[in-house]
Amino acid sequence: MRDLLGGVARFQQKAFPRLRSRFEQLARGQQPDALFITCSDSRVDPTLITNCRPGELFVISNAGNIVGSHDQADLGVAATIEYAVKELEVSQIIVCGHSRCGAMGGLLDPQATSSLPRVSEWVATAKEALVDATSNIPNDRLAQLIQANVRLQLRNLMTFPEVAEAVEARRLVLKGWVYDFVTGSVEVLSTDTNKFAPPTSHQG
Repeated sequence: MRDLLGGVARFQQKAFPRLRSRFEQLARGQQPDALFITCSDSRVDPTLITNCRPGELFVISNAGNIVGSHDQADLGVAATIEYAVKELEVSQIIVCGHSRCGAMGGLLDPQATSSLPRVSEWVATAKEALVDATSNIPNDRLAQLIQANVRLQLRNLMTFPEVAEAVEARRLVLKGWVYDFVTGSVEVLSTDTNKFAPPTSHQG
């Protein structure tokens, strides 16, 4: 068993002193630039991927980075989106899927989560994404589904009135990413092609 309290002690002794001024600033309030919606998979660390400092990301993590539509969304997810957009006024929302996602694997093969009824019920809310996962090769189909789920959740975000209003007013931009934890690379959804590709300098 990993000694997590030992890690806290090392953080207090070594990392916190280096970041003291940052935390003093954050004590006066937070102003994150982005709401980052990703999977709760332990291999996905939003601040590590983005090289962000404390206070720069507002994060939602759940199995499969699922948002759901406004009328069906989990209350905690809906409340966090509302707070991020209306109170914190984030300028971007990023939905970030990842390679080898177990939640999407469960959606692809319901038998894999048959002993996990709540997981099965949760991932089934993203079943619309299955329409775009057409490959006959299992690994390719999973990769397609991971991408299709990001597209679906971006569409779901636009069913939230506060999100749609902010996007239409150009105060908010929605972005889709897929992170490959094997290579450390990120592919970004193009608004022109609706396909994922390595990021270009202007995508931010």
